[in-house]
Amino acid sequence: MSEAEEVGISEFSRLSRLSPKALRLYDRMGVLEPVRVDPATGYRHYHRDQLERARLVASLRQVGIPLADIRTALRQDQGPGAERIALFWAEAEAEHAARRRLAGNLIDRLQGKEPSMTTAYQVRVRDLSARSVLSLTRHVTNEELTLAGREFIESFHEAGVHPLPGPEGAPFTIYYGEVSEDSDGPIEWCWPVARDEAQTLAERFPALALRTDAAHVEAYVHYGQATQLHVSRIALAVQSLLSWARDADRRVTGGLRLLYRAGTAGEGPDLDLSLPVR
Repeated sequence: MSEAEEVGISEFSRLSRLSPKALRLYDRMGVLEPVRVDPATGYRHYHRDQLERARLVASLRQVGIPLADIRTALRQDQGPGAERIALFWAEAEAEHAARRRLAGNLIDRLQGKEPSMTTAYQVRVRDLSARSVLSLTRHVTNEELTLAGREFIESFHEAGVHPLPGPEGAPFTIYYGEVSEDSDGPIEWCWPVARDEAQTLAERFPALALRTDAAHVEAYVHYGQATQLHVSRIALAVQSLLSWARDADRRVTGGLRLLYRAGTAGEGPDLDLSLPVR
């Protein structure tokens, strides 16, 4: 690579039409890194061959793709990135459809009509036995929610502790309160553990509480694979669960649960949403 083809951050900013602030952010996120950084001044140098990647990143950002998804999609060792971008866009379209449906139901309610949510998601029922769980309860903001949940799950994988089989062994999150710009939960993250290993694992994770999750019946819907959670889709699923409980003459006895059926170590877990009922 010829140094003659290198340009400083100011010139690369002009050529790519990305601001120096954006270029510094993309460097920190591992999306678009300079070919050389001056050790004395910290000044970034780019190669003209990086302009195509810069324009691709800019285009992906314009359609709302998060930087973390762009970074994964553009990694050569992760395989073709088109599949990941297609997954993100499919989720975005599903979220848009859910938002439109929720808006329609809100209009119906304001007009005195009774909205029907029973067909939004197919509701199923399952029995769960009592199990020991290691848990962490916190009040969190929207910004903290995803990171805190990921850190909780990754702490077990880093320690070599794997989920137990089946729905009863899958990690789950309980929302005791809404998490939004106005409300901070609280949230409880739970990791089921075998009863005969519970005390030993509790000693390995002293920051976590060991408790028993009581046996219960829960109504659930399959949310599906997700690179991120979408507010409107969750709201639509919750309304489906509540409508089912009303029509089936069931009483909701606990907070909303997110159950991580698969993929908890990486991105795009397969999720169920559920409510304990009686």
